[in-house]
Amino acid sequence: MTSRADPIAHARVEVRDSSRGSILKYKADRGPVAFVLLMFALHVAVWCYATPGLALVSVVPLTLLSVFVAPINHHHQHLNTFRSALLNRGYEIVLALQTGVAPFAWVLHHNLGHHRNYLNQRPHASSDQSAWTRTDGTTMSRIEYTIDLLLRHQSDIYQVGLKHPKYLRSLLLMKLPLYGLLGVGLWWSPLNTVLVFLLPAFLTLSHTIWATYEHHAGCDTADHLSASVNRDNRIFNRLSGNLGLHTAHHLRPGVHWSLLPQIHAQIRHQIPEGQILTSFW
Repeated sequence: MTSRADPIAHARVEVRDSSRGSILKYKADRGPVAFVLLMFALHVAVWCYATPGLALVSVVPLTLLSVFVAPINHHHQHLNTFRSALLNRGYEIVLALQTGVAPFAWVLHHNLGHHRNYLNQRPHASSDQSAWTRTDGTTMSRIEYTIDLLLRHQSDIYQVGLKHPKYLRSLLLMKLPLYGLLGVGLWWSPLNTVLVFLLPAFLTLSHTIWATYEHHAGCDTADHLSASVNRDNRIFNRLSGNLGLHTAHHLRPGVHWSLLPQIHAQIRHQIPEGQILTSFW
């Protein structure tokens, strides 16, 4: 069996000084931040001015737009976007209202759960928090996986949080302003809050889970290089912030998304051809 050790432990990533920002950690995040803020402004405008009928019609387009905010949220919670902690916390509220993933929820469930355990599928004692197998070890369908993870992800977050109380406290503290804003919205305009924020966020979260199924389902979990499916498609990676380069992301989860192509280029020849897809979807 192939070793589970990191196959590129000494790989180098070149970070140019010109790519660093003074407010943002990386200038490459200018576009994603602008998109997130623009989409949030659109949500707020619809919430403020739309009639209930127009708000209902807006559910689908708002969801489709928020789908592209979801990977930005993922990247941010791996490596915070701003140099200022205050800006990062405010940005996370904006991200959460669009994607249905609260601040520090990705950190607990995804970073400290899935990334540490993704090679361990059920019935392993420390199984993946995004497990794609049933308790008997057989592979779930995509729909079954989506429903299963939707139903249990909150309890998994708190279970991981009990092992990492620092991040659990941060999660709980950040829920106060998040739920406070939603509470004010439900009091002021309950129907628009549901149609503009809560429902699109839930649908976006559901799509996020649906999309992650293909990252690992059915893969060989004995080796890092065989445990992920990669989409080596320029358009897909432009829209997802290089999430298609998934093996590289798992080998270097703390590396900024803009640097993943460097790592992917170093390990491309080591990844089985069956784990690399060139189509957009």
